[in-house]
Amino acid sequence: MSLYLARISAPDAFSVWLRNYNVALKLWRTEVFPPLAEPTVSIFAFGWGIGSLIASKVMGVPYLTFVGAGILVFTGLLRALFECTYGAYFRMVYQSTYDAILCTPVSVESLAAAEISWGATKAAFDSLIIMAVLLVFGVIQSPWSLLIPVVIVIGAAGLAAMAIAYTASIPSINHFNYFIAVVFCTIWICGAYFPLQQLPIPLQYVAWALPITSVVDVSRDLMTGILRWSTALETVWIILSTVIASEIALRRLRKRMLK
Repeated sequence: MSLYLARISAPDAFSVWLRNYNVALKLWRTEVFPPLAEPTVSIFAFGWGIGSLIASKVMGVPYLTFVGAGILVFTGLLRALFECTYGAYFRMVYQSTYDAILCTPVSVESLAAAEISWGATKAAFDSLIIMAVLLVFGVIQSPWSLLIPVVIVIGAAGLAAMAIAYTASIPSINHFNYFIAVVFCTIWICGAYFPLQQLPIPLQYVAWALPITSVVDVSRDLMTGILRWSTALETVWIILSTVIASEIALRRLRKRMLK
């Protein structure tokens, strides 16, 4: 069985990515400020609110540093999620953008790769903004933090790929309620707001199986400069899960667009 990832044309994928970029430039006011309002307010809330109530450190770091990594990761991941669910669905169904693109020499695989990359690009932009806010709060403690956007981009690409695969599989936009609910439930068990050790053992296994958990954990390690042997293993899992999800996304979108 051949890999659909091998069918991607980088120039074609970049052309589609550039099309999305140009559209975003025209809508930059609504694209930039509203999505960043909630995480920025969350940092203030945790910094001046909950953080002031927690005197002791959590896993050896201040609570704002601990939770800051979770806020940072989910800011990026959720932007990729919404871009490749509702945004992709509108382009695919209501605007017929995908049909127009596929009338050119661009293949379905290159189109899917561009959409996944675009979701990851938005995640990278948002994460840089939030990192600047965290820097003001003194949360960033290590030069290793410069690698956090890379980790978030890889993790966001994996979530974007899963979103594209799901988007290509549903009959109506209302079915996103299931997918969004599942993703938001993972927020509370991935170690973003409290240590995983507080969860029951079976739920801990479920949490560690989720790539999102590894993205949060690796980002926190880089933010604090406390690197462990497990950091490398989790990074490998993030990359592997993203590759698998991307292959599935390419297959599902090809089936949807060429049926």
